[in-house]
Amino acid sequence: MQTARDGVGLRYVHVWHAPYRRVLIAWCSLVLVLGMGSGYAAMSTVPVEDLARKANTIVLGTVTRLESAWDARYTAIHTDVTLTVELVLIGPPEEEVTLRVQGGSVGGMGMRTSIDAVFRNGERVIVCLNTHTVPYTVVGMQQGKFEVTGNTVIRASEYWDLEAFIEAVRTAAR
Repeated sequence: MQTARDGVGLRYVHVWHAPYRRVLIAWCSLVLVLGMGSGYAAMSTVPVEDLARKANTIVLGTVTRLESAWDARYTAIHTDVTLTVELVLIGPPEEEVTLRVQGGSVGGMGMRTSIDAVFRNGERVIVCLNTHTVPYTVVGMQQGKFEVTGNTVIRASEYWDLEAFIEAVRTAAR
């Protein structure tokens, strides 16, 4: 029986793995050239009416607090977002709501996902919420968050008049 000490076993292992290394190198090259490994996730746009039907609470409010923390196993970061509620479009009246999104920053270490909503302090938003979860979550992930600037509601490259948006949401939720 030959051992790795006489060198034969090591050469055999090296030669045996060589085809797999070539395949791995070719695959990695293809991924880099085609850009398939960029971490980009494509999501189809969810209509506002569908979000309104799926959410059990929708509020217009201003972000007043962001608190990021590690999960119990220190493998992911989440952020608890507190909103002061200006108007409840759907659901029970509340003065303040707190929801949780994945991502955030703790002690100089940051984490983001490509599908979760990102909030900023002082931002005015409309958020579609699932209040059956503890803590609350955003229905439709990033698509369930709408930025409000003046009387305009914005999601990505979509724009609505605030009053028309509120009416469309209330109509769809009936």
